[in-house]
Amino acid sequence: MVSFILCLLPALLATTNAQAATLTCNTCFGQTETCDFAPGTCQDNKATGGCLSVAEDIKLDGTQHTYFYKQCLSSYKSNIKVPISFTVGNGNYVRINTAQCNTDNCNAAVLGVPTGSTTANGLQCPTCFALNFAFCNSSVTPCTGDETYCIDFVGFLYRDPSFSPFQAKGCASASAQGIKPGINLTSTPYTFSFFWGQSVPAEKIPTRPPPTTTTPATTTDPPPTTTTPATTTNPQTTRSGASPALGKFSFALYLPGLTGLLLVKLLS
Repeated sequence: MVSFILCLLPALLATTNAQAATLTCNTCFGQTETCDFAPGTCQDNKATGGCLSVAEDIKLDGTQHTYFYKQCLSSYKSNIKVPISFTVGNGNYVRINTAQCNTDNCNAAVLGVPTGSTTANGLQCPTCFALNFAFCNSSVTPCTGDETYCIDFVGFLYRDPSFSPFQAKGCASASAQGIKPGINLTSTPYTFSFFWGQSVPAEKIPTRPPPTTTTPATTTDPPPTTTTPATTTNPQTTRSGASPALGKFSFALYLPGLTGLLLVKLLS
């Protein structure tokens, strides 16, 4: 009898360890914070997985997409685990709030979408958004709220079953510094695959000096002057329209790399 128990003990311990390693998470999907479509639970390996909550508000193609969802996360890894927002001009923006955790039902709380602020913060960035190698004609735009960085990104924008190369410039939250080449940012309608990019602190909006008051000069008869021929010099030209913080960018410089990346993705 004792030998039978000793033989059975390893199996009981293995079963107990397997049960202890199971993680339970909430699941749901919806377009409101109640997230009440198909509520339930899922289970995952606690050693490698976790629970995920996402709240997002995105507008890139003229249509606003707002989604909330919760699910198991098979790999408890992510490049961005904090709220991120960036505004790329002409009413286009991306706002995503994500939260990951590793205890049972830890994603039960309601996760809110990062709200877009209309309060100017005294900073500015070039902003533009272009698809399919179109020229990204940027214009300097004041930043608002906590978007205190300027971004300049190039990559592929996936929306099943299609994808397009894109370029985006704009104001962004500090969390955008976590976006590096090779990183993907996944949302419900889109997946951003970044090929190249940079984030730099936004520059302050220049202030104009106050106007100065001048007193009228006393009119007197001017003394006779001798006119000498003026020396002709080449006029100096100045370049205007340079983007603050981020220099001018030529999409064509990255065309070979993007094309190669696209071929790799199509062949893989």
